[in-house]
Amino acid sequence: MTMVVVVGDVPSTGITPGSVATRVPDAADPAALLSFLDVVSGALASDGTVLVVHPAWRADGAVKLVRQARMLLATDRIGRVPLELPPLALSVVADQLAFMAPHVAPGVLASIAPHLAARLFAGAWLGSVAKLERGQARLAQHMLSYLPGSGFMVTSGPTTDVHRITGAKPVQNITRRPLDPVLMLAANEHGDPNWLESRLRPELQAVQVTNVAGPPLSAEYWGSRKYTEFVAFSGHPHDLHYVLQSVRCVPCAWCGEPTALPACPFCGELQYRTEPSPQAPPAPGPDVLPRPEPAPRAPAAPAPEASPGPEPPPQPWPEPHPPPVRPAQPQPPRAFGETDGPAPEPSPPCLLYTSPSPRDS
Repeated sequence: MTMVVVVGDVPSTGITPGSVATRVPDAADPAALLSFLDVVSGALASDGTVLVVHPAWRADGAVKLVRQARMLLATDRIGRVPLELPPLALSVVADQLAFMAPHVAPGVLASIAPHLAARLFAGAWLGSVAKLERGQARLAQHMLSYLPGSGFMVTSGPTTDVHRITGAKPVQNITRRPLDPVLMLAANEHGDPNWLESRLRPELQAVQVTNVAGPPLSAEYWGSRKYTEFVAFSGHPHDLHYVLQSVRCVPCAWCGEPTALPACPFCGELQYRTEPSPQAPPAPGPDVLPRPEPAPRAPAAPAPEASPGPEPPPQPWPEPHPPPVRPAQPQPPRAFGETDGPAPEPSPPCLLYTSPSPRDS
């Protein structure tokens, strides 16, 4: 079993009651290190593995704590996964990982964290983007931030987009949304909750909006003390199962932990995966080789007239060539899943967690 620990001021949202990640501050004082060591040592004794989740944009404190704990406790069973998410969305992913921790192996749990983050729709309403450091705000948008009544929709994901809210276009184009039913969490700090309820919620077709307290790190992330942060996720009972089935893990080349990340979250070994090269099609046989076209000849000079000689003996008829191979006729479309032969064996799925190995005890 794996214990999920969140380093940073990211309180739980309560979406998974009974299965929440442990929260530890990332302060630089010695008291924070002692508190982290106390939590980690107890988790290693009972669970065997610890997975630390922390913001990628605030990684210094978490990296220091993990390195010191691994050195002082002489263990490599403390993994680390940074996520480029706002505080509210990061709290949702951490609690989802804690909910799945008893059912999957530690390496698999770390591998599905980026996939869970990619399935969220997170962002915030901001009254000003003048101090926003994470986004593609243009100079004109910075200038408009100083006008009264301005509002901006900022979405965070693979790319951070900034959209100025206007009467003609109050919400930016949404190209992806979570699987139905869509649930939303909102943290309002002197922002515009009416815009979220009347404009954004219909676009996402959310069936429920739950208000929660704003995380302490949200003001630092958004660069403003006036915001309405939101995160939308799927409430489908099989959504987490879909994520688990879509991730393919292989054993780490060094420690053997199953992982699908570029580097093992526990030993740090880079995972070099070589994709199988496509097989070359077989060379066509002699009957289907294209015959070369004869080269054009220059006009020959007229031969001198010769005296008639004896007639040449008769030559036999050339043997007929076999008929050329006709191209394959197009086949009618087949139904989904219908094949002509046995289906290829799929790649091995993620290894499910069964029991702790001897090294975890």
